[in-house]
Amino acid sequence: MTRQDGTRWPVIIVLFLAGCTLALHAGKAPSALPLLRDEFGLGLTATGAIVSTWSVLIACTGVLAGLLVMRVGYVRFAVAGVALAGIGSGLGLLSDGFPFLLLSRALEGFGWIVAVVALPSMLAALSDARDRPLVMGIWGAFVPFGAGVMLLIAPVLQASGGWRLSWGVAGLVSLLASLAVIVACRRCAERLATLAYAEQALAERPFAALRQPAAWCLAGCFLAYSFQFMAVISFLPTLFVDTTELSLSTASRLTAVVMLSNVVGNVLAGVLLVRGVDRITLLIVSALLGSIAATLIFLPDLPVALRIAAAIAFSAIGGITPGTLFATAPLIARTPASVGVLIGLMLQGAGAGQLLGPLALPFAVESVGVWSAAVLPIGLAGVMGVGAAVLLRRFAR
Repeated sequence: MTRQDGTRWPVIIVLFLAGCTLALHAGKAPSALPLLRDEFGLGLTATGAIVSTWSVLIACTGVLAGLLVMRVGYVRFAVAGVALAGIGSGLGLLSDGFPFLLLSRALEGFGWIVAVVALPSMLAALSDARDRPLVMGIWGAFVPFGAGVMLLIAPVLQASGGWRLSWGVAGLVSLLASLAVIVACRRCAERLATLAYAEQALAERPFAALRQPAAWCLAGCFLAYSFQFMAVISFLPTLFVDTTELSLSTASRLTAVVMLSNVVGNVLAGVLLVRGVDRITLLIVSALLGSIAATLIFLPDLPVALRIAAAIAFSAIGGITPGTLFATAPLIARTPASVGVLIGLMLQGAGAGQLLGPLALPFAVESVGVWSAAVLPIGLAGVMGVGAAVLLRRFAR
């Protein structure tokens, strides 16, 4: 991509915000679980399935989605994915039982996967080489920004109209975003056509991008990061209620702030990469410092203010990892179109981490009997993140 093509910032902003609407559907669920349990008479396992459905889908279908998007078309799937998430949320709004609600969540999740695979490739095609690290770093913030905003506003929506109002608002916003994506992409049709040409060139070699060891290093880094992040975020309210005098509502709002602070790390990664900071160094530092900050969160003898500061620092520092990984994928990929396949692999690693982290942390805590035992799985994930980053330096040469 030549410099004179320029970075299409207005379109990039539209695509980023469309991605943020996808994350609304992740953020609407946690605070709605008590309401869903009461209305449908659900147990803990059933309510857990409402949250974990997405992680299972991502862990199992990320690469498949990348290959499918590469063959069918990035713009089509970006629009369809965002719209499908909105439709799924609308169907969930009409649910009269758990099976239909779970099916609607699966529909949302499928829309999320194909859109999140497609959108980064489009962003890479719409940005020039100098701005691309910043663009991809900003893209990495779509989950904490969208989910964090919804975590803040969902209790207000649910207090006014129950859980169905939050489902309806999230669905409507995604449907409007899909229309905005259509309009924005029409203005850059010629630029995005480069993805179509790359799709044709890769049609006979769909697995070429997956044969690179560096691609699996990216997935390993994302797995380790997601393991830590979801383990901490999932149990942060419970941790602070059990070990401090904070109320559940205060702890929940604090968790939303912690998640939003992850946006800072993602954007910072893009800024630092544009300024020439080594990407492997960023991944290693993020894994090390993030693990240290996470350890402080689970030490009950520390002052509460310090533990809260550690939680915010953990999230902000950790955000450097996804921002760096999304910015690195276009460099590892052989063509703009194959970025989608690598993103699919990265998402599959992230999905595995999202599943394993929230299982491993409580297992360690219950086995030992103290919250500080969470340091063990968090530390192991940090070691894995550093190791994957070191291997990435070797294979990405």
